[in-house]
Amino acid sequence: MAWTTLSSPSNLSHLASATLLLAATACNGGGSEGAGTFTDSSGISTAPTTTLTTSGESGSGDGDGDATGDGSGDGDATTTGGPKLDLAPIPDGEQGGEGPIIPETCAQADEGESTVGCLFFGVDLDSHDSVENGQFAIAVSNVQEDQVANVIVELKQGGVWSPVAGPVAVNPLDLHQFNLAAFHEDDSGIKIGGAYRVSSDVPIIAYQFNPVDGANSYLSDASMLYPVPTYDTINHVIGWKVIDDGSVQGCYVTVVAAYDGTQVTIDPSVVTLAGENVPPSPANVPFVLNLNEGDIAEVMTKSMNMGMTGTRVTSNDDHPVAVFSGCECTFIPTNVYACDHLEEQLAGVRLWGQHFVASRVPPRSANDPSLWQIYASEDGTTVSLTTDPEITGIPNNQFVLQAGQVVEFYVGGNANVPGDFEVEADKPIAVVNYMTGSENAGAGIGDPAMIQLSPIEQFLPRYVVLVPGTWVNDVAVIARPAGAPITLDGAPIDDALFIPVADSGFEVARVPIADGIHVLDGDENAFSVMIIGYDTFDSYGYLGGTGTGVINPNPVG
Repeated sequence: MAWTTLSSPSNLSHLASATLLLAATACNGGGSEGAGTFTDSSGISTAPTTTLTTSGESGSGDGDGDATGDGSGDGDATTTGGPKLDLAPIPDGEQGGEGPIIPETCAQADEGESTVGCLFFGVDLDSHDSVENGQFAIAVSNVQEDQVANVIVELKQGGVWSPVAGPVAVNPLDLHQFNLAAFHEDDSGIKIGGAYRVSSDVPIIAYQFNPVDGANSYLSDASMLYPVPTYDTINHVIGWKVIDDGSVQGCYVTVVAAYDGTQVTIDPSVVTLAGENVPPSPANVPFVLNLNEGDIAEVMTKSMNMGMTGTRVTSNDDHPVAVFSGCECTFIPTNVYACDHLEEQLAGVRLWGQHFVASRVPPRSANDPSLWQIYASEDGTTVSLTTDPEITGIPNNQFVLQAGQVVEFYVGGNANVPGDFEVEADKPIAVVNYMTGSENAGAGIGDPAMIQLSPIEQFLPRYVVLVPGTWVNDVAVIARPAGAPITLDGAPIDDALFIPVADSGFEVARVPIADGIHVLDGDENAFSVMIIGYDTFDSYGYLGGTGTGVINPNPVG
């Protein structure tokens, strides 16, 4: 595998960094990050070109969430019509086929309309040295109501795909967990055949857990896996920051090739490390990596209090890639214990939307904030937030972001209004929520976890989710149109659990959920679900599913 350094383009102003800290030091050692921190890619501090006003610093805050959309994607195979919601217009572009919302055949899944699919790649991502050989697992859920799924996991050995687990017959609405050998890349480098390939003869959902015994290792996270037909050639990275817990714990982007002859251009936002067939790179100097199917490339930074946010990952036409954002271990805030591993497969930019219900991770007390990041892919992106008056940590309800710029803030509330809010933008954005460390004010349990939210435009009417058996506290976070009936395993979810999100027309519930496989069904009402688990000094979180319609067909940059 080879790499090539590209000349730096002249229009890299979108990568100039702007960081503005905006809040007062929290009690109990609560963090140096601001309640409204603007950062673009390189991390150099300047005045932001936004309308946001500034105020004091805080290591604590609350959260945000998601909303509903055009009904494309997965859902109930028997659903005959999509939800009718009052949304901003969806851009013209590919809207996919007219098959069932949950595809019933691999041919339907190949249309790439949801995270239900037949072909996935999972990666044993780089983690803290103390758990890098912990039990990595990929779990699959058979979302079909009357078809058995035959699932196999393979590794590419000597250029040939060879089975390492299965085939396993997974019954309808059942699950199987594949415990797989540790196979990680450590720091920057290309690993030939470094991804596990998961294939099924009928559409399924797949997740990875790293490690799966997080309650024992204290250093876990999880990610929903996107099927190959939903991959993109244009990707922006959002993630958290490098810390030192006695040794420097790096943050990275990992790219997976689904096709031979893939040329990946990495345009890093920060100084990155050299590794096997990966060059050292200063910020804003793109380089090219050549990969074949199943190869992975990890690009890491170990620059303190920096991360890979703002890095751009593009690939040649007809060679879309999977992109994962991760940190070996990190603090949230960056000076508050304890550290935890983060990982998330990111949605490609063509899947990004403009309307979100910021449904936060479960509060661990009445005064437990969560961290939010809102990231812009285009210059001049106006973002508006609709909030309840009880919410804390929102520095301004409207601001402007440039391409590659992110705003970070800790949002909180109280027992009755825990910190959910509505996000609307005039251009596509990404919204990411994090659980904070166990020693942050108001926490006391759990540790950092990361989830990229689904836009309302990609909400679905049905989900089949897996809740692993290792963690003590497992919660489904559900955002729905106000009053829309949602069932969990056939039983209606109590309306009293739902809390309205300002005057957005949406409401959010946090429902304790038992270990195992569960079906959440909104009939024709599209909604979102996240699964979050936490225990002493550990947590995991993943999106329960999302539509993957191309709602941003012509991304800028």
